Amino acid sequence: MLNQIIATIITLGGVGYINYSVASQLNAIQIHGDKRTSQILYSALWSVVDFAAFLCFQSILSSYLKGNWLLIVVMLLTIMFAFVISLLFSKPLQKLNYFLYNLILKPWRESSIDQGNAWTEFFKGQDMLESYCYDFQHNPVGQGFLTVYSLEPDVHDLILQPFKIEEDQPSFKDMVNMAQNKDYQKNQDIHQYINYDKQIIIFTFE
Repeated sequence: MLNQIIATIITLGGVGYINYSVASQLNAIQIHGDKRTSQILYSALWSVVDFAAFLCFQSILSSYLKGNWLLIVVMLLTIMFAFVISLLFSKPLQKLNYFLYNLILKPWRESSIDQGNAWTEFFKGQDMLESYCYDFQHNPVGQGFLTVYSLEPDVHDLILQPFKIEEDQPSFKDMVNMAQNKDYQKNQDIHQYINYDKQIIIFTFE
């Protein structure tokens, strides 16, 4: 009995984090407030589903296995179940969640709620990007082709591959003029990202 209680606690505590980790990697979680609190709540919610699966596996396999072997197999199956169900359903559930939010807000003519955040949406669906970064004093910070950007909430890390042509980064004023130039706008997809907290401004040209 004691082994069963310990196995249940360990399994649910571990698989809840698996649910969170998989959903986080799929960018299916939007953190609001304290990250640690959000992680615990999300893991706890999924643990209810994991616990139901744990009991089902235990009930089905109890006719074939006994004692510690039953607990070991049930624990492993529950871990696999947590991984697969998060992989398959965390993203669709996120989409359903926002669909219901906006369905409720629509009669009240409230603004719709979008998935993701400004940082991830800024790079969404774009290929090779020419990127130019500035601080709030309009000083050049870096330029190059964007190769990697962070999906971690509130982390704004970039990896830029330097241009092969050796030239100074355009001034902020020149960059604004380029972004507002109609000829540039016809030939390139231009975006501007502003983060008041981190005090960064990024222009991208695709």
